[in-house]
Amino acid sequence: MSLFQRKQSIKDDRIDNFGRWPIRLTDFFLVDEYEFPPSPYSELFLVREGHFLHETDSGVQAVRAGTAMVHHPSARHVIKQPEQVRITRVRFLPEWFAGEYADIMGAPDVLGLFFARHWFEIPEDTDLQVFTTRESRTRFLSAALDLLEECLREERHAESISRVTLLEIMMLIGDDYHVYWRGGNRLPLPDTVITTMDIIERAVAGGGRLPLKPLQSATGMEQDELSQALRKHIGLTLVDYLQRRRLHHAARQLIASDQSPAEIAENQACSDPETFEKEFEKLFHFTPEVYREKFRASETPHPATESRIVETSS
Repeated sequence: MSLFQRKQSIKDDRIDNFGRWPIRLTDFFLVDEYEFPPSPYSELFLVREGHFLHETDSGVQAVRAGTAMVHHPSARHVIKQPEQVRITRVRFLPEWFAGEYADIMGAPDVLGLFFARHWFEIPEDTDLQVFTTRESRTRFLSAALDLLEECLREERHAESISRVTLLEIMMLIGDDYHVYWRGGNRLPLPDTVITTMDIIERAVAGGGRLPLKPLQSATGMEQDELSQALRKHIGLTLVDYLQRRRLHHAARQLIASDQSPAEIAENQACSDPETFEKEFEKLFHFTPEVYREKFRASETPHPATESRIVETSS
């Protein structure tokens, strides 16, 4: 059965919430105008039923079932004149996927659409991408979204099955994004930059120092040349990108482990705990302790709720 085929008449607005950080899913069933407030989080919207006018600061666009919207972060936007609309929204923490580096690098459309804003410092014209997905993919998206909702309903938001299922959804959406833009959406990363990033990732994932001499040997470039190449293509120097990856891995450990921030900083070969805390707060806008308190994947999460709610950016 098609994901975008209306199964029943929507008579009243209803909002159903599932899961907790690091992955949260919300189903919106709308018959009245609805305004989404700004949100600091990465958000994926998929229009599963109906059609409406989508108002943003850039103007108004007609949107129908099968449309995907990706926000980094989400600005205010309004659903106007909804006709039997069902929209599924997924909020996620990109750093929760720090361990999926190889899979993400192997899917350049996923990298560009969902993670480049967080891994790199590349100027973008807009924080919003809106595009249509192929009808032939709807049943696969339907199955993946249904599985993710079931996992979150069962309070499995911190388990691998939820993370991998969301990554599968990103893969499907990214594939359609590539088709929509006819291949013009991928980041032009040369082999030297990719090799450098791969070696950095192995060092960071293993909690070790950067093997500079092997890196220079593998790329045929000196440190200054490598730093210039990275700055040109990803907006960060060699040292800055290395530190960012360490902080992303540290954030994932803050969510998933019981280690203290000082232990995590040491395991990630970061600088002293005080400097680590300062750099972490600069990137994530929270100290490590506050970040853990806010986003920790608790073993006893709040149950899913099904109610009409007022949207917030929390």
